[in-house]
Amino acid sequence: MNDMLLRTERLSKRYGQKHALQDVDIHVRKGDIYGLIGRNGAGKTTLMKIINRQVHQSAGQAWLNGAKLSEAASYSLRIGTLVEMPNLYPDADARENLTYKRIALGLPRSDNHADLLELVGLADAGRKKVKQYSLGMKQRLGIAMALLGDPDLLMLDEPINGMDPQGIADIRNMLVRLNREKGTTIIISSHILDELAKFASVYGIINEGRLIREVSRETLEIENQADISIVTDQAQEAAALILEKTGLPAHIDGDGRTLRITQGIEQHKAISRLLFDARIYTESFQVRHRTLEEYFMQLTGGGHGA
Repeated sequence: MNDMLLRTERLSKRYGQKHALQDVDIHVRKGDIYGLIGRNGAGKTTLMKIINRQVHQSAGQAWLNGAKLSEAASYSLRIGTLVEMPNLYPDADARENLTYKRIALGLPRSDNHADLLELVGLADAGRKKVKQYSLGMKQRLGIAMALLGDPDLLMLDEPINGMDPQGIADIRNMLVRLNREKGTTIIISSHILDELAKFASVYGIINEGRLIREVSRETLEIENQADISIVTDQAQEAAALILEKTGLPAHIDGDGRTLRITQGIEQHKAISRLLFDARIYTESFQVRHRTLEEYFMQLTGGGHGA
């Protein structure tokens, strides 16, 4: 367990009679990009606020680097956060906002603000007043503020809100680079689940205040195999061979060339080899996967988006 950066045990938060979080056990290892998934009001933001000590849990416990969260003086882990909208000074520019945040955090003076602004894509807007920023630009500045002091753990709550597709790709690439080059552990929530699917290494799925699944990217990819799609001019011959050798039925689409196998998908390598050995030419052979959004909807029973 030496690689465990954050874990919680039966972590709960109650407001009156309503549980925002109930008995949540999460496990974030050093170097993870942990995608936190849940509908609005599921408890994602509350969980992040407890870890960042913005609110106190009603029950349960959390450990950071093996030290209890409540024992603030017992660990030196640096946490950078962007939870909800960043607190910005609208009449100040980006560099001034970074300076104010650095002072508030008690961090030593630094001249690397230009590097941070370039990292988040604000190099050309550093002297522009924040009140003139778009929502996406404010989010970028919030991420830069969270990165002050080179945090060991970076927590981002909906960081790509208000960004265009290029901005989303820029932030994704930046986070992957931070994770790979600096070893920064990242917890990130997003409504754009298929975006999380591109780079998260672990997923925690929260529904109505409870963690209902914690799963690695590798396991999810295996579980989310939806079917095998094979295109060949020898569809009938291929279907008969697959049924004979594996017992798996293959449905032939109306085009007479496309086979679909929905059972035994984990045997896709053996099926591909079987067709190759039988000299059955395949124009395409594809294992199709459900999207992360489809998986989430199935797991939580559908309803509103994450």
